[in-house]
Amino acid sequence: MKTRSSQRTVKSLAKAGAIILIALSSLGMGLGQTKTAEEGAASPQASDVAALKATVEREAKAGNLALALDAAEKLVLAVEPEHFEALYTAAGLHAALGHRDSAYRCLARAIAAGFDDREGLLQDEAFKEFRGEALFRTLARKAWANGYVGLLERSNREDVQKSPEIMKALAFKPGERVADIGAGSGYFTIPVAEAVGPAGVVWALDIAPEMLEYLDFRLKARKVENVRLRKVLSDDPQLEPAGVDTILMIDAIHYVKDRVAYARKLRQGLAPGGRLVIIDYIPRPMSERPWGPPPEQQISRGRMDADMTAAGFKVARSYDFLPEQYFVVYAVAGK
Repeated sequence: MKTRSSQRTVKSLAKAGAIILIALSSLGMGLGQTKTAEEGAASPQASDVAALKATVEREAKAGNLALALDAAEKLVLAVEPEHFEALYTAAGLHAALGHRDSAYRCLARAIAAGFDDREGLLQDEAFKEFRGEALFRTLARKAWANGYVGLLERSNREDVQKSPEIMKALAFKPGERVADIGAGSGYFTIPVAEAVGPAGVVWALDIAPEMLEYLDFRLKARKVENVRLRKVLSDDPQLEPAGVDTILMIDAIHYVKDRVAYARKLRQGLAPGGRLVIIDYIPRPMSERPWGPPPEQQISRGRMDADMTAAGFKVARSYDFLPEQYFVVYAVAGK
């Protein structure tokens, strides 16, 4: 059975005209008057792209910037997949022909454009000779990061996450010190940083340098200056003793193997009166919820409470407004 990426390469060898002509057309490069039957079959998409370009130009000239932006975003969605597919195809063909430098450059461009199929890339026979190389593995990690950011920033996440309600419930105070463990793309890091203000600080902690690199870009783009980034170990949050007032672990603790030992380290990092906030998925079968943690990583609320109790915490408060997750605030027991 072919992988998704190897299917791309094979299909592209058979249908290179259609894929590459569409992609180049979307980039405004064109190929003269060359026509193929398959290009003709793709022409409705090409006409849609042309219509979107015309809409962007027309609305921008008229000063209707919101309408121009809406059309521009639709244009990106229309051309982006064909763009990185064409680059990926070219990378595979360069690799097959022994053009290593060109193969790597096309692959890097494909990933920069949004290619995210890490597993397919690792299994693609076109890159068999590249698999043991550090540069190839780095690019594969970047492809994974594309996919993970896409998952974290998906347009329908708020259907289950309800971040405004979470932020209201937690009521962060100006000057508060917060550790966002498993910060990822900064989905909560940035609103928390805004809530605690310039007198506060948010430690954005993650085990993946690719996530921290992405978050660093977002912080600089938004001019957020009260977030500190740190790469940490999977079994140690590396918090300063009594260094934070709130610890957030949102959709993160299910990755931790020894939760009791990890939570003890969290307790040491909390200042007196501090709180540990855990939001994680209610266990469900994959047939019912095909996204979210796999069965072996799902943790029941009862099991979570038991683990936190063993680590020296007690339930301070819980909320039940999230449809797919439990939301618990823990405090240090005996205080």
